[in-house]
Amino acid sequence: MFGAVVVRQLSGRGPPIWALFVAGAFATLATGVLSAAATESVLANSAPTLAFLFALFLFASALEAAGALDHLARWSIGLARRPRDLPFFLFVGIGLLSALIVNDALVLIGVPVVIGLATRLRIRAKPLLLVLAFSVTVGSVLTPFGNPQNLLVAVRSGVAAPVATFLRYLALPTAIDLLVGGWYLGRVYRDEMPADDAEYARARSEAPALFPLGGWRRRLLDRPVLWVFPATMAAVVVASVASAFAPGAFPASWEIALAGAVVLVVVSSHRAIAVQRVNWSILLLFAGLFVVVEGAVVGGVIASLESYLPIPGPGHLAGTVASVVGTSVLGSQLVSNVPWVALQLPLLSGLGYGPGNPVIWMALAAGSTLAGNVTLLGAMSNLILVDAAEKRHVSIRLPEFVRHGLPLALITVAVLVACLTLGL
Repeated sequence: MFGAVVVRQLSGRGPPIWALFVAGAFATLATGVLSAAATESVLANSAPTLAFLFALFLFASALEAAGALDHLARWSIGLARRPRDLPFFLFVGIGLLSALIVNDALVLIGVPVVIGLATRLRIRAKPLLLVLAFSVTVGSVLTPFGNPQNLLVAVRSGVAAPVATFLRYLALPTAIDLLVGGWYLGRVYRDEMPADDAEYARARSEAPALFPLGGWRRRLLDRPVLWVFPATMAAVVVASVASAFAPGAFPASWEIALAGAVVLVVVSSHRAIAVQRVNWSILLLFAGLFVVVEGAVVGGVIASLESYLPIPGPGHLAGTVASVVGTSVLGSQLVSNVPWVALQLPLLSGLGYGPGNPVIWMALAAGSTLAGNVTLLGAMSNLILVDAAEKRHVSIRLPEFVRHGLPLALITVAVLVACLTLGL
């Protein structure tokens, strides 16, 4: 199963990855590795993760339909006084946004927005697309709902108050990485930015305010996602932080997110379009992935792999953080970061790591996420972006991605390991 994923990643040919995992799930059931009852149990236990992802994808499609991301892109032009400052503000802005919207969905709806922005400024779209790819990787580290692998860690590791835990350990390294990464990409792509200051000044003068004056009653009635989404995310954060002080007294994050999605479907007049645009293939990938990994656990594959990984048991913080991050960065280049995390979760549990070891789980989540900037193969979001760009006649190749992504990955990973090891 994972061999097929590796071949698909390296060759760029063959069935989509979600189809491989669905086929692997059926093979796991058909060969008797898991019984029908065990398979049903796996899917039932995976329901919270799938429900959370569905809610996030629904919000993303509704925000796209409302024009919210296009508005943010045009607003960002007004922040950059000079054309060469645009990569920095885009990187930081999109990075922060990716902490709230799952990055796989954000790149899918962000590609046409970025290409439209490049057309408006009369510059090549490829540099801005690469900024988009790099930024959603770095920014999505911050929260459990920033990307699918973070969500897997939050749900499956058992850490208390996932949102609060992610913010506690990853807020500082993410802030540093966004600022340093924005500065780095600003220097890398400054020659790609428009030299015609008059043209840019004209575009900048047309940039809208972040919160336009007047008309908000009609705007919120016509586009209910503009109030349902922030209210839902605020409730998720508040409940997660409060649950650290009163465990069990608040609903789970996935329940709040799903409730918000239901409210959006009820009150929105564009519910059919929003549901239709949900990335159903990612949900199928996750369902198949859970079954395949459970089969690997039951079949003894996970247990046999434990002896080969250079990860010490609890009690060796510095060495474990470096090992988990390092193996995640390398392993994600083979099978992408979501499957890698799904494999690592039972491995780390077998080594004795549990809810009382939040630093290790944060190392797994953040290390596998930042691995996405090493190569195109390291993250699902990269593959989604490349596919969406090619459909709009913009081709992004592996060498040009690695040329600027690898140095950025090395910088951000170094910051992450230092912060987690020092307890900052």
